[in-house]
Amino acid sequence: MSPPGADPPHAMRHLTLAYLLGAHVAPGYAAAIDMLTRTDETSDFAPDASVFPAGIDPETGGRRLDVLAFEIVSKQRLSLTKRKARKLVARGVERVFALVLTKNRALEWDRRTDAFRPIHLDEEIVHPSLAAPLPVGAMLDTARVDEAVLAALEARRPDLVARIEARGEARGEVRGELRGEARAEARAVRRVCRVLDIPIDDARSAWIDAASLEELRAISTELERARRWPTSSAKKPRDPKRRR
Repeated sequence: MSPPGADPPHAMRHLTLAYLLGAHVAPGYAAAIDMLTRTDETSDFAPDASVFPAGIDPETGGRRLDVLAFEIVSKQRLSLTKRKARKLVARGVERVFALVLTKNRALEWDRRTDAFRPIHLDEEIVHPSLAAPLPVGAMLDTARVDEAVLAALEARRPDLVARIEARGEARGEVRGELRGEARAEARAVRRVCRVLDIPIDDARSAWIDAASLEELRAISTELERARRWPTSSAKKPRDPKRRR
């Protein structure tokens, strides 16, 4: 029989957490979802998400132990998460967090008190395994997720962000050049109409203002050839915002 799946709030938060950790994990570390961690000779647990050093442990020949572990608490009892946190910390996991969805709260296991302590949503998780501080609130508020991911990418992959920004600037320059050429072509169309004594009523004026560079070039050619306003171009004016 297949194991039961998570309820919708748990499953959706699972995806958000994976998205955040995937962006935040620092070079030399890896992140995983539902990966088993042996806690003693008879028990193992699979935190909802974990971060661990990349590479093979030379002593065990297996993966290295988690440094961060995250649990999502939805319908299950917090007492079960406490038992898991206690065993994970005893095994050597450095920090264990719990996201309590029903109360919109974030918790961290405190070794000194042997209990979870609340974390304010404005706090950040700072650890060598993270390329940038992980905002606690982003783990519970989807509206903050993309901003947190972007900040992490700026820290972890500045080369990628620089390429994206350069591409945007290049596109902006091209669009600006096209808009400038279209404005110049629109002025040229008006000048030709004045020279040829072709009236420009409100409809034609609106069409000129909204036309694309290609359309303006085409009508300019037609004006010079036919020396009158093309009937095929006397269309309903377009929204000026559509100008390319």
